[in-house]
Amino acid sequence: MGYVNKNKKETETQNPKILDERVQSGKIGGIYCLFGEEEYMADYYADKLAGGENGGFDHAVFDPDNFDLGLLKDFIASYPVLSEYKFVLIKRADSIKFKSGEKEGLVEILSKYKEDIADYCCIVFKMKGLAEPAADKAEKTAGKKALSLTGFLKENADLFEFKPNPPASLAKWIKKIAASEQMEISEQNAAYILERAEPKMYPLKSGLDKLIRYAKAENRGEITKGDVELLLPKKIEMEAFELTNAILDKKYGKALGSLKKLKDQKEEPVAVAGQIAKYFMDLFAVHMAASSGDFDYFSISKKTGIHEYKVKLTLGSLKRYGNPAGFIDKALDLCRDCDKKLKSTALDDFGLIENLLCGIAGL
Repeated sequence: MGYVNKNKKETETQNPKILDERVQSGKIGGIYCLFGEEEYMADYYADKLAGGENGGFDHAVFDPDNFDLGLLKDFIASYPVLSEYKFVLIKRADSIKFKSGEKEGLVEILSKYKEDIADYCCIVFKMKGLAEPAADKAEKTAGKKALSLTGFLKENADLFEFKPNPPASLAKWIKKIAASEQMEISEQNAAYILERAEPKMYPLKSGLDKLIRYAKAENRGEITKGDVELLLPKKIEMEAFELTNAILDKKYGKALGSLKKLKDQKEEPVAVAGQIAKYFMDLFAVHMAASSGDFDYFSISKKTGIHEYKVKLTLGSLKRYGNPAGFIDKALDLCRDCDKKLKSTALDDFGLIENLLCGIAGL
C-alpha cells in the first residue's frame, strides 16, 4: 500500500526526511506537492521519488508547454506493467494556462483516482508556492464554486516546502559537493563563496562546478580564496550588472527590482553608484574593441579582461544605440554627477541612484 493523506490540515507541510524514508521503504505512492524558494531541493526529491539514475518506473513529465489532460488521465488510469509504480511529474504546475474546463477536469480526475493512486502511482506537482490563483479568488469573491488545483493539493497532497538554507548548512553542503569531486575547500573559503554568490543552491552549485573545473585544470586538489575571487564576482557586482543591463534593454521594472535588492542587502549607495559607473567603463572598453573590427567575444574578453558572457550581452545592448560612444559618455557624466551628490548632499541616497537610472534610461 502507498500513503493516503486523509484529513490533513490545510497548508500543513511535512519534514522532507519523510521523503527519504518513503524512498528507502519503496512505498512512494500518492500525490505530492513540492514547493518553495529552494528549487534545487524540490528537484532533488522529485528525482529521488522518480527512482534517480536507476529508476525503472514508467515516467510521464508535463510542464506548461506540453500539458495534456487526456494523456495524463490515460497514464494514471492504467496500472504499471513492468514496475511497481508509475511516476508523474508536473513541473511549474502553478504556471499552467489551463484551457476552458481543464482545471476542473484535472481536479476531478485526481479526486476520482486519489485513493487508488496511492497503490500504484506517484504524482508530483512542482510549484513556486501555494498562493491561490487570482482567477480562483475572483470566482470565490463572485460567489461561484471554484475547483482550485491549489485548494485540492492543500487538502489532499503531501506538502513539502523547501525554504532557503541557513549559511552554516550551505557551507557544509559546499564542502560535501567539493569532497565528492575529490576537491578540498576550507571552511573559511566555503563561507567566502557565500559572501560573494547568491545563497541558493542552484547558483552556488554552478559557481562551485566552475571552481572545481578550474582547480582541476590547474592540477590542484584544493579550491583557494584566489580562485573564488577570480571566478565568482561579488553580489553587488552581479546585481549592479543586472540592474544596468536591464536599463539598456529598456526593462525598467527589472532594474528597479535589482536596485531594491541592493538596498535590502544594505549595500552602500556610493558603492552601488561606483559599480554602475564601472559597468559603463566596461561598455566603453568593449565598444572600442568592437569599433576596431573585432567582434569575437573570446578575443574581446582577452583584450579587456571582461568575462565573455558579459561581452556578449554588452554588444547586444549597444546595438540599440545609433551613437554608442556618445551614449556611454553621457551616461558616465550622469554617474559622476550622482557620485558628487551622494558625497555632498543630504538627499535620499537610493533616491539619487533611482534618478540616475531614470536619467540613463532617457538618453
